[in-house]
Amino acid sequence: MTKNLGNAVRNAPKEPARSSALSRLAPALFPLAVVALGYLIGWQFFAF
Repeated sequence: MTKNLGNAVRNAPKEPARSSALSRLAPALFPLAVVALGYLIGWQFFAF
């Protein structure tokens, strides 16, 4: 087994990256966007 010298460069950040508000809201807004797009397509082609 290789000896751990403790001097390797770590490529993980010290603190977690902050996520933007858009990235946190996107999963919640996705169904709303799908419904709105479906409504617009339905209104255009089927007039309801």
